[in-house]
Amino acid sequence: MATSRGERWVLAPVALLLLDEEARLLDANDEFLRLLDVPDVEAVAGRRLADLLTVGGRIYWETHVGPRLHVEGRVDEVAVELRTPGGREPVLLTAIEREVRGERVVEVALFGARERSRFEHELVGARRAAEEAERRVRLLHGVAADLASVAGLDGVAWVLLRAAVTMLGAGDAALWTAQEGGPLRRWGAAASVAAPTVDELAEAGVRDDGTVVVPLRTAGALLGVLALVPRRAAGSDPVDLGTAAAAGQLAALALARATTHEQSVSVATELQGAMLSDGIVADPQVEIAACYRPGVHDLQVGGDWYDTFRVAPDVVALSVGDVVGRGLKAATSMGQLRTAVRAASDTGLPPEEVVSRLDRFVDRTGTGFMASLVYGELDLRDGVLRYTCAGHLPPLLVRADGSAAYLWEARSTPLGVRGASSRVAEAVALDPGDLLLLFTDGVVERRDRPLALALDELAELVTNAIEAGMAGEDLLEAVVSRAPDDDDACLLAVRWLGAGPAATTRDGSADVRSADEEGSR
Repeated sequence: MATSRGERWVLAPVALLLLDEEARLLDANDEFLRLLDVPDVEAVAGRRLADLLTVGGRIYWETHVGPRLHVEGRVDEVAVELRTPGGREPVLLTAIEREVRGERVVEVALFGARERSRFEHELVGARRAAEEAERRVRLLHGVAADLASVAGLDGVAWVLLRAAVTMLGAGDAALWTAQEGGPLRRWGAAASVAAPTVDELAEAGVRDDGTVVVPLRTAGALLGVLALVPRRAAGSDPVDLGTAAAAGQLAALALARATTHEQSVSVATELQGAMLSDGIVADPQVEIAACYRPGVHDLQVGGDWYDTFRVAPDVVALSVGDVVGRGLKAATSMGQLRTAVRAASDTGLPPEEVVSRLDRFVDRTGTGFMASLVYGELDLRDGVLRYTCAGHLPPLLVRADGSAAYLWEARSTPLGVRGASSRVAEAVALDPGDLLLLFTDGVVERRDRPLALALDELAELVTNAIEAGMAGEDLLEAVVSRAPDDDDACLLAVRWLGAGPAATTRDGSADVRSADEEGSR
């Protein structure tokens, strides 16, 4: 057992040093000699302490520890590494500068810090892992948000290819999507990327050239394959397989949703097309053309409609309507209300009574409340049109001589709304060649201009188009192309050509028609 102070200094479990004012070794205890694996002090006496440290420690001593020690007289717990025969030895250095017998000396204590260094390295590693996990979560959140912002297959494919380059670190990407009963469909410009093999359809993996291939599966079904080509620039990181696989799971869900959506759109579009396909009457005494453009572009259905049908052999009913709302729900209401118009007109009632019957239908079913409608009946024998507007914009009448006017008469409230006035109708006589244009508000309404100005612009557009020789579907396309694209737009153009040679005259002379022409509506 050490009995003197000197013996305790020599045998202390902490490495103790004594340096002169130039930081050269004067004395050291046994623990320090053990660390350096030298037999006695003479083996290291006179050496600078900085020379016994690693390169980083030596620089740190010369630029930080030494100057601070001379200025403040003390430094505490500075992390450095000793160069020992066994390798680097991490220590915490504490030094005090003192004056002993008129000379400046430095007393140094070196505490072993191997466990602390290991802990710090683990802490740094854990922090880096946490930061990487957070980065990956943010990245995947971004991918999920972008995929959620689109509905159709085209949109999902475009977003996924863009995310591969901007978020997943790929230099280029290619996507293959599964097609029912057919080969994989390729997306993307990375033509040099080989198509996936059978093995790659089963599990995500990395090719020899670094390309990451991720099968996109959900509920066991293969919906597609994503290939991520690494960046070729020097120093670029490889594509992370784990992140790519997680993004692939999100992409598979988006593809499944897009497939379901497109199937729904296809069904809805076919249903609405089926409803509108029989809405054009063919007759040599009249030219009829129609145009419909939905406001919801990724769901090609809406609440506007047009319809023409016979209520008598020589009388054609015309209707254009607009149900409140957009999309599939509005289209469903539209179909019911359009059918109700045909049923109400089947009784041979005048237009105002037909709309009154529609009011009762709305009251009874709740379908079509606040819908607007223009309904008219055109007598092909004499060109007389009887019409009524239930909360709808007025039809535009363009005469054969080029003059144009809106039919503002016979107006009343939208369907289902009980106003102070009853339903009314008016009659207007058409001359051969006159054009009647029925349309919904999506054709003219704009947020940046008054409705009156928009109506004037529509009348000018139509008359100019007619003067330029446009007719039928070309005329309607010219009109709808100028309409705002955020609302349903529907147009019905009817041009009366005049009574034919076999048409019944006003004095009741004979009318000769084929059985087909006398067909029902």
